[in-house]
Amino acid sequence: MGNLHLKRLALLGGLAAACASALLAGPGSATVVCPSGITPPSPYCTNFLPTATTGAAKNVTAKSATLNGVAGPNVPGGDPTQYFFRYGTTTSYTNQTPTGTIGSCPPGISPPSPYCNTPATQSVSANISRLTPCTTYHYQLFASNPDGQASGGDKTFTTAFSPPIKHVSAPGSVKHGKTFKVKVTLRYSVQSLTIQIRDRHGNVVRSITISPASAGKHTVRIKAPRKKGKYTLVVRAKTSCGKETVTKRLKVH
Repeated sequence: MGNLHLKRLALLGGLAAACASALLAGPGSATVVCPSGITPPSPYCTNFLPTATTGAAKNVTAKSATLNGVAGPNVPGGDPTQYFFRYGTTTSYTNQTPTGTIGSCPPGISPPSPYCNTPATQSVSANISRLTPCTTYHYQLFASNPDGQASGGDKTFTTAFSPPIKHVSAPGSVKHGKTFKVKVTLRYSVQSLTIQIRDRHGNVVRSITISPASAGKHTVRIKAPRKKGKYTLVVRAKTSCGKETVTKRLKVH
């Protein structure tokens, strides 16, 4: 019984040694993989840099999205790897997600080591918000560890439509031939903002367009028709992926 126990211990020790010889720390804490029985430096050993691949964005709404990708040390048991996404409306990227970490090592164990719980690659994601509707965004995945850095390719997604008009203020009754104010507040910039006065048959009597129109408050002065009667005030905001129309009754006396 004692001899059997000693044989099992010897077998486990041999397996641990074999693993250690396959994954070693070279100069500068590089993740170096060698064939069994070979120690670095050697032309048969390979230094593994981290990897990063940018994936498709999912759950895209008017103001949020989930960025996805694959990253890691590129070898099982390698150095824990940090990752993050950069994103923006151009490839200059003006925003960055919080940094995440792939893998970990037990207390007292320094990477690279077969005892580190670090997969070669792992799917990663990050949620982003406060985006502008109807806008194309660029994003890219980055990864780094003591072995170096890696970046995935640039990808894009376009946010969905969201009503741009926040508020419209206009008088319900105006004097014929007189100029009055229409106040419009936009949640975000649009391609065009149009204010029209239409008669009861739908014919356009007056029309003013601002193109483009920025987010925020706009005050438009428009002249009432000379003919008395009932009209409709039409406020329309047009974007690259949709439009919103708000109507109000207008009495000209």
